[in-house]
Amino acid sequence: MAESSARKQNIVVLTVAAAIILLSVVMTLLFSGRFLEGLLFDSSNKGYQNITFTDAVITCRERTESQFGRRLRTLELDNHSSRFDEREFLYKIFIRVETPAAKAGGLTQHYVNCFVKSSSGLIGKFEAWEDKQEKVSPVTENDTNMFGWPR
Repeated sequence: MAESSARKQNIVVLTVAAAIILLSVVMTLLFSGRFLEGLLFDSSNKGYQNITFTDAVITCRERTESQFGRRLRTLELDNHSSRFDEREFLYKIFIRVETPAAKAGGLTQHYVNCFVKSSSGLIGKFEAWEDKQEKVSPVTENDTNMFGWPR
């Protein structure tokens, strides 16, 4: 009989201890805001979590290298303009790229804007364009310039 009551007492003590530990874990997760984070709350607007500036640069660099492929000759990070935007929780990475020119020989410059989400490390926006200089004049009837003078 004494053995049976001691066994029941041990079971009760272990059950209460497990309940206290479980309650402690749940309360910690609840008050830290991580308990319902994935279910009710959107964690995308919390800003910096695990992504560093270097991670964002590496992500953009890899995307730029895959975009330009074997044509890529020079890839240069703009350290002055690249930054973390606290309002949008984005890393804004700016890169200058040089590729071989199609006709004239030499190199053509391209500019890349790459915006990386700080919460996930995914690229939110990627833009690349070529720096072109073209002679532009207004289109007029009867082949005159914009002041009406003949060309």
